[in-house]
Amino acid sequence: MCDNLIVKKLGIFGGTFNPVHNEHIAIAKAAVKELGLDELIVMPTFMPPHKSLPSVSATAEERLGMLKAAFGDDPVITVGDYEIKRGGKSYTYATVEHYAAQREREVYFIVGGDMLSDFRTWKNPDRILAAATLVAFGREDFITDYADEEEYFLRTWGKKFIKMTYSGKSVSSTEIRVYASLGLDISGMTAPSVAKYISEKNLYSGGRCENFIRNVLPEKRLVHTAEVAVCALKKASSLGLAKDKVLTAALLHDCAKYLNKEDFPDFKLPAGVPAPVEHAFLGAYVAEKKAGITDAEILDAIRYHTSGKPEMSTLGKLIFVADMVEKGRTYDGVERLRKLFEGDFEVCFKECLKEEVLHLINKKSYIYSETLDAYDYYINEKQ
Repeated sequence: MCDNLIVKKLGIFGGTFNPVHNEHIAIAKAAVKELGLDELIVMPTFMPPHKSLPSVSATAEERLGMLKAAFGDDPVITVGDYEIKRGGKSYTYATVEHYAAQREREVYFIVGGDMLSDFRTWKNPDRILAAATLVAFGREDFITDYADEEEYFLRTWGKKFIKMTYSGKSVSSTEIRVYASLGLDISGMTAPSVAKYISEKNLYSGGRCENFIRNVLPEKRLVHTAEVAVCALKKASSLGLAKDKVLTAALLHDCAKYLNKEDFPDFKLPAGVPAPVEHAFLGAYVAEKKAGITDAEILDAIRYHTSGKPEMSTLGKLIFVADMVEKGRTYDGVERLRKLFEGDFEVCFKECLKEEVLHLINKKSYIYSETLDAYDYYINEKQ
């Protein structure tokens, strides 16, 4: 925009945008329309204050490039580099004060409704609200009590926030990164111009683990693998698990699904393992011998992701559950388990174990002894 044009209503939409996806684009356009903005600045952070960037990440310049590819032709939406040029941790209060001080203008800072309850933990929230009006959009995968949050805002800071009518769909940058790392199609998740940028720059290409998986699984199973990874990563932080470790276990959990154990003469299958569970045991062997995984906890999570066992690690439980509730699963009862997954994880794990045993009983299938032992250990609480 021209420097001599006075902007009356300025919106700022911040985030890591690693990468920018379709919902980011839709939210930005909805904010311009609903708030009547003269300008909206989409502002990528240099370093988020509440979290670190994932190990598979685009650089600051690449994130700027993707945003410019997404919004380059929009006459109202611009891409800002203030936080990236500033460096260090990107604090909202500093950004909104910077823009509020420039000219006579109303500043609106746009966040997801899920961030309202966290706003009190941000650095200098009072200064943010003194310099800008907070604007929240809904998310279909997160329930926010807006009345309760409004009451808290008024009581604490004497100021309300604006709730947009737009509600964002469930799309995540994590899903795009995982899909891209496995060579899967991302065109339905982000703008064609952004997908092209990612392809041309070979962003999120993954490493040894991703390359190994791409060579041993067909596309349909790669999609399932990607969704297990996305599902597990959503819960990793709240369970105190390292995301890199969760990602590795999730990506490799089905690595032997289409391999023949006869091709691995040194592999020894324990007695009594039923055919549907064999790939999990072979998978742990292959992950160690062929993919170079030495972490015993990751190998154990792969080995028991189908059957379960007593005394599972938190990582093992997470891969077991994510395999059952990832968004591609369609069996009766999966929606109930997904809702539990959003809440108490231990309850969800036990219900998933119950579901697995019930499924095998209904099919009149042989139930592996480790599964029965897990049922006794966790459900009958013989601990």
